Amino acid sequence: MTGTWKPLPNLDKYCFACGTENNFGLQMQFSSNETQVKSVLTLPDHTRGWCNLVHGGILATILDEIMSWTAIYLTRHFILTRNIEISFKKPVFIGTPLTATGSIIARDGKKALLGAQIHDDSGTLCCTAEAGFVLYTQAEFARMNIIPHDFLEEMSANFTGE
Repeated sequence: MTGTWKPLPNLDKYCFACGTENNFGLQMQFSSNETQVKSVLTLPDHTRGWCNLVHGGILATILDEIMSWTAIYLTRHFILTRNIEISFKKPVFIGTPLTATGSIIARDGKKALLGAQIHDDSGTLCCTAEAGFVLYTQAEFARMNIIPHDFLEEMSANFTGE
């Protein structure tokens, strides 16, 4: 990881993964060095599975979200996750500071393959993922009518440059 890390704006205040006003969510924040995107977070008790372990579905959400933000920011396109494969390497405990990073592995036209990792505060690799994403222009995404037009415009102004 090289270069200066610049914070990225969070736009959807109620998203489970990145919503700054979702009290039940992860409240992930992101930064980029123009090669990768990262998020540093510590998971609270309500994200636990059994005993004192973070639920695997929460870790999957973090991996999907870091790759999504990576795809949006670094390709300057709107995206949808097509598939995802996750490998859990080490148990993650509630309250452990974590760093999630995402990067583009390959890009071919309207498709991108991304990778992500979550490391604990000692630098130990906890889990990895690879996912396929479909890339869309603002006009293509607007035709799908997935998100409100004003939010689409705000996202485009902040991330895609369209």
